[in-house]
Amino acid sequence: MMHTQHDSYAADYDAQVRAYDCYIADLVFGLCYEFIRPGQNLLDVGTGSGLSAQPFAKAGLHVAGMDFSPAMLEICRAKGFFAALQRHDLTTTPWPYPAAHVDHLIACGVFHFIAELEFILAEAARLLKPGGLFAFTTRLPTADLQGKPYTHHLAGDLAIFSHAQHDIEDVLKHSALTRLKRQKCFIGEDIFLIWVTQKSSQLH
Repeated sequence: MMHTQHDSYAADYDAQVRAYDCYIADLVFGLCYEFIRPGQNLLDVGTGSGLSAQPFAKAGLHVAGMDFSPAMLEICRAKGFFAALQRHDLTTTPWPYPAAHVDHLIACGVFHFIAELEFILAEAARLLKPGGLFAFTTRLPTADLQGKPYTHHLAGDLAIFSHAQHDIEDVLKHSALTRLKRQKCFIGEDIFLIWVTQKSSQLH
């Protein structure tokens, strides 16, 4: 199972992030900061070791995490700032939460492990309260995909997916999510996009 692959590096994950000078979690938080308020709740899907959720917790939000890796969830539990943790694979929908359940959602450093994103964006929109944020990251392809939504390569046993920017934009146009911000950043030699989107405040 894939979670065993992520379990295998869970203990070293935070150290690896520091070694790679990877600050994408801080960038996600910074891009969201003007829209968040203390006391709101936030769900981090594919939370890993909780690095992306921690700045939001420090800012006074009530943070919950969801991940399919037991080892990662144990690390999150030990850090002590999560209000709740749930073991669940985010590629399996529906997620175990009711509609309009959270003020904000994040998924940082997750979607380059997933091929199809349309159903995940729809599920995020279902969970969000009107006006809530969904911030997420995608890996940019290194070559023209000639109209395809994504490409992939293998890194060891893991498939790494790179999503076309135009495809994400098209999915957003047909969802309840509107792009507020989009920012490129480097992780090593790879280019990632940070997307900050907002659920429509209009109830239909």
